[in-house]
Amino acid sequence: MSGNSEFEMVSERGWRRGLGNLIDNASARWWKTRTWWVQSLIWGGLIGFILGSILFGTADFKLQDGVMIYGVFAGMFPAVAVVIIMQGVLVGEKSDGTAAWVLSKPASRTAFILSKLVANSLGVLLTMVVLPGVVAYVLFFIRLKVAPDPLAFLEALGILFLNLLFYLTLTLMLGALFNGRGPVIGIGLAFLFLQQYLVGLLPALRFILPWTLVVPLNNQTDAIVPALLSGQPVYSYIPILAVAVECIVFMLIGLWRFNREEL
Repeated sequence: MSGNSEFEMVSERGWRRGLGNLIDNASARWWKTRTWWVQSLIWGGLIGFILGSILFGTADFKLQDGVMIYGVFAGMFPAVAVVIIMQGVLVGEKSDGTAAWVLSKPASRTAFILSKLVANSLGVLLTMVVLPGVVAYVLFFIRLKVAPDPLAFLEALGILFLNLLFYLTLTLMLGALFNGRGPVIGIGLAFLFLQQYLVGLLPALRFILPWTLVVPLNNQTDAIVPALLSGQPVYSYIPILAVAVECIVFMLIGLWRFNREEL
């Protein structure tokens, strides 16, 4: 789809019908507006400022402290932005009739949902993970006088993205389940901030919820991102698999519900 009144011919069939055009349209909301550079400035600047103040603000800097701060701020704060950005992606288009109008054209409901997933995931990856990650890598290099292990850093960025993808798919699913923004953003943010207490009540949840992907519970080595960046052994890879499966489940539930939605 190249505009609101003009469609390009599509060759996809079945559930993929219209997927390419829908991805282009959803991507335009990131890359043909100021969204991409605003998010890049916010997260590159915020993480750079906070991490820089830790790295260069004290003479007795410890690597473990730096990577813990980076994991927390790069993993938790952007998650709030993801929920806020995604809370209107489906609800807004359902309420203003855009979804019904688009689906009256040669486009499947599955393609409609998947286009939101692909376009927004790419936007989040580049502006909230990759760019701030490059800033952090440069700061670590300047402070340590030696480049951090690039493979470990890439692995850490992958975990940070998986953490944000959890909230992205959760909010997208909630948008398919509810017709109002209140429950979508409320449940999404409540889940984000209540995890620490849930894990405290039932420690086994640390292997299921994304909290310890980025945030330590007791020490730096019981969160995956800080452990990777400090060269410590990862306490368990189960949370990575669990969160990846949960992202898939959220999308399947969202697809199931949206395919039964009366628009």
